[in-house]
Amino acid sequence: MDKIALTIDSRDVVADRGITILEAALQNNIYIPHFCYHPDLKPIGVCRLCLVEIEGGKIVAACLTSVEQGMVVKTRSPEIDKLR
Repeated sequence: MDKIALTIDSRDVVADRGITILEAALQNNIYIPHFCYHPDLKPIGVCRLCLVEIEGGKIVAACLTSVEQGMVVKTRSPEIDKLR
């Protein structure tokens, strides 16, 4: 698979293109709270526990959002904590 670079919580990580932010974080030992995600099931994003902030202030479900080259992700912020 093609690899891409992104940043999660100020850590530079490498991930396979096409995986989700949640999968990339878990593969790199970065914890994002999650409840409804299971690697053998199609993500549905109903619990909203895995919300993260993408640079620019956009809040997304990490289990439904694919990684992109150069993406900068924060797993914690006052806004994310409030929404969770």
